[in-house]
Formats: sequence, C-alpha cells, structure tokens
Amino acid sequence: MKNLKFLSPLFFALIALLIAGCARETIPTPDEPLNEETQIETDVTEAPVYSGPRIIVEGKSAERALTAEEMAAYPQATNLPTLYIDLGKTKLSSVQHGVWTSGTYTIVQDGRGIVGQPIEMKGRGNYSWSFPQKTYGLKLGVSEPLLGMNSSKKWVLITTWSDKTLLRNYITLNLASELLGMEGAVQTRYVDVYVNGKYNGLYVLSQNITLGEQQVPGDALFECEAQYRHGDCSNCIICPSGCHIIFSEPINDVSAEEREELLKTYRQLFVKADVAMTTGKGYRAYSRYIDVDSFVDWYIANELVKNYDSGFTTSCYCFAKDGKIYMGPCWDYDTCMGNQIVATCVDPIGYHVSTSQYNPWYQNLMADEDFTEALHARWTQLVDDGVIDAFMQMIDDQVENIAASEKMDHKTFRDALQYTGLRGGMSLYKYDQEVEYLKDWLTKRIAWLTSEWYDKSMSKK
Repeated sequence: MKNLKFLSPLFFALIALLIAGCARETIPTPDEPLNEETQIETDVTEAPVYSGPRIIVEGKSAERALTAEEMAAYPQATNLPTLYIDLGKTKLSSVQHGVWTSGTYTIVQDGRGIVGQPIEMKGRGNYSWSFPQKTYGLKLGVSEPLLGMNSSKKWVLITTWSDKTLLRNYITLNLASELLGMEGAVQTRYVDVYVNGKYNGLYVLSQNITLGEQQVPGDALFECEAQYRHGDCSNCIICPSGCHIIFSEPINDVSAEEREELLKTYRQLFVKADVAMTTGKGYRAYSRYIDVDSFVDWYIANELVKNYDSGFTTSCYCFAKDGKIYMGPCWDYDTCMGNQIVATCVDPIGYHVSTSQYNPWYQNLMADEDFTEALHARWTQLVDDGVIDAFMQMIDDQVENIAASEKMDHKTFRDALQYTGLRGGMSLYKYDQEVEYLKDWLTKRIAWLTSEWYDKSMSKK
C-alpha cells in the first residue's frame, strides 16, 4: 500500500472518469413541465452516480487517507464533502419518521475520509418531513469528529429544500457558533448526500442538540415551546408568566424517582428566573438565575434574522449549568430572513422575538434598562469589530462555495425553486434572484437594527 503514493495523479483521475462515464441518469423528471417564465436553466452539472463496489471495513475506522480503490468507489461529487449512506435493501422512501434504519456510511473529502462504517438513520422534523428532500437523524456506530467538527455519535442532515438560497440554516448556525462564539452552539458543514447510490441533494450536516462534553456543556437541556404544539406535558415546567418549558435531557434516562427530583429542582430554578425577569425586579434579581451574555447573544442572532419560531413558538433551546439558565443552542432557520409570510417576519423593519405572545421573557427584558444597555453595547461591539459585515460576507462566500452543488441540487429537486408555500406571490424562481432578495432583506434589517441598537457613546471607534 505504501507504493500507492507514487502513482501518478493522472491514474486516479482516469479511474474517476471511467466510473463517471458509466453513470446512469438518475435525475427525476417533474410530474408537470415548468412554466416558460420560470424554467430552470438546463446547462447544469449532472450528479455523478455511485457505481463502485461496497467497501466494508471491520471495526472502528477513524478518518484516514483513502486508497485508490476507495477514491474510485466513492468519488467526491463536487468541491464539497460527499456523504454516502448505504441502507442495503431498504429504500430511502421506506425510512420512517422516528424509526431507526440500519446501514453503513462513507464520508469523503479531498482524498481522506471514513469508509463503510455502521450508521442508523431515521426521519425527523415536523413541517420539513413533508418535503421531497427530508431531514434525517443519524446515529453512528462510534463517536466520530466528522469533517473536523467535535466528536459525536448523533448528527442531523438538515434539508435545504424550502430555502431557495440553500443558505439560511448554514449561515445562521455559523453566526451563532463562529461569529458570536455562543457556548454549546452546533457546528455545521455542507455535504452532498447519496443514499443507496442515488444523489439526494445538498444538506447541512449538523451536530445534534444533546448534552455532552463536546456538545451542549450543561447539566440539563430544555426547549421553550408554545403549549399548543404538543399534547403530552408530563415533562413540562409552566412558569408564572405562562412561558412553557419542556425538560428534554436527562429526564428520559433516569428512574421515576430521579425524574421527579429533577423536575422539582429545575422547576424552582425556572420559576425564580421567570419571576425575576417578568416582574420588574431588575438586573440584580434576574442575573442571579440567568447568564445575561447568552441571553443577549441568542436574542441578537434570532432578532437579526427575524425567525418566527424564535418567539418561543418552537425550537428555542436553553440549558442549565451551575445553577443558571443559558440560552441556546440556536436551531432551525430555513424560514427566517424574509422567507415566510407570517406575523411581520417578511418585513425587515420592526421587532418579532421580543413582541411574540409566547415570549414573555424577552418582552420584559427589552423593557429593562440594564438589559437593553447590555444589548446595545454588544451590538455596537459586533458592528465595530466587523462581525456583522462578516455575516453578510458569508453569503457571497458560501454562494461561491456551493455553486456546483446548488446546480446539482436544483436539477434534482426541480420543484424547489417553484415552491410558493412560504412566501406566496413574493416567491422568486431563479437562484440568483433569491440570493439578491436575501442580501437586500438583510441589508435593510441590519440598517434598522443599527438605528435602534448602535450606541456611539459605547463605540471604541
């Protein structure tokens, strides 16, 4: 095997070309032709189809250099990492919501990867489960640091189908993790995904939100969610203000006695924090029970992108650590940044998160002088340090990064650019137009928030 490194790069290129040349067309044909006005350009990159042998490596296999045979068997579809999932005789359409299906996975990038290791896959998500390209939960046989992210057994493949730019989840999650540096923020990577040899589009591969040393570094994990969204409330904490908290972890992995004790302990913490935040007791009171910095950063991230769910409707996470509540991790952003006609979220002007009927915490915190002072100081710092500019720049950078995959994705899911379920008549039907819409919306949003939050007296410039 050592002699392989002396083989000419042309040798590997020829192998890859031979395999690609044997590929069969697998792009689905839409049920109905597209309108002439909205027809997607056909001069796009075809998705290469897996046609090599299955290479199964027994036991644990950390990331390593691939052999020539493996590179030929698992070609990297674009410049992005490529994830192959083999479910054996099980079709992707047979994977059920919430039910694990066994298989193997291979992930490759630039001649390195993990080959033929055990994986389980299940459907997940609510509204997104209705999409042609669905969201899936993944559970590896052993914990792995996929694509340089923190090591974990549990991962999520987040669909990009409902966001015509393919950007919103990726850039917002990276705003939280890379630009704001929020504790416990999930890490993400773009990946091209093949299941049973067939291309299934561009996904955002993300860490799962769960407690762990390399994930959410807390003692317990919770979700703030409107009560109407679920029936079972056996793990709920109802705060005096009406804020509705679901105890997520570790409540399902303990005995009944431990569960009751944990509920009692955290109910006391949340009730005290809730009263301190919502009854005008001031900074000295609420700062005893909440980590103010995390509350500020979470609010900035979510109000900046004006995400409807972030009004404590759903997918609003917090965790407890050392007797305090921390907001985060951030999650679920395919419908933000003007991508959904609901409430006032399509309008780049005005507040949403702090005016939602389900979010009494931020309604009251935004009326508190000390909290708003901390908010203004943080926004001023982010503007002065170029963080907000970096967030805008991320759009252009990622458009370039995913260019080849975007063409493959929208060739595969032809109806995605025609979808009007979120913005109705405001929908656009060309990728470039959608990107410009996103940039224009964010530019206006940032300008308005800066007029509200930027404080020259706090600026270091």
